[in-house]
Amino acid sequence: MIKLFGVPSCNKIRDARELFEKNKIVYQFVNVKKTPVSELQLKEIVNQLSLDRVINKQGLTYKKLGLSKMNLNEDELFQWIFREQGMIRRPLTTRIPYQDTTYQQFI
Repeated sequence: MIKLFGVPSCNKIRDARELFEKNKIVYQFVNVKKTPVSELQLKEIVNQLSLDRVINKQGLTYKKLGLSKMNLNEDELFQWIFREQGMIRRPLTTRIPYQDTTYQQFI
C-alpha cells in the first residue's frame, strides 16, 4: 500500500490524492500535522530517497529558521526535519513494502 504524507490543504497533496482516486490506487493518507512521521519511519524514507529529496529547502519553514546559514551536517538537518515536519517535500509517498517494483512511479 502507498502511504502519502502531507497536509490536506496542500495543492500538491490534493492533486496526488485525486490522481490516486481517479486511477483506483489504494493509499493511506497521513496528515503530518496530526500524526507526525516517526523518527524511525522518517529515517527509512530518507535512506530510500535521500535527505535532499525529502526536505523542502524552498519552503517558508526552512527559510524562516535560517537553516541554509547554519552549516548543518546531515544528522543535524535530519533532526530539524523530524521536529519541523512541515519541511517535508510534498507529496511524499512510500510504498509498503519498499521492494514493490511499482514504487518508483510515485516518487
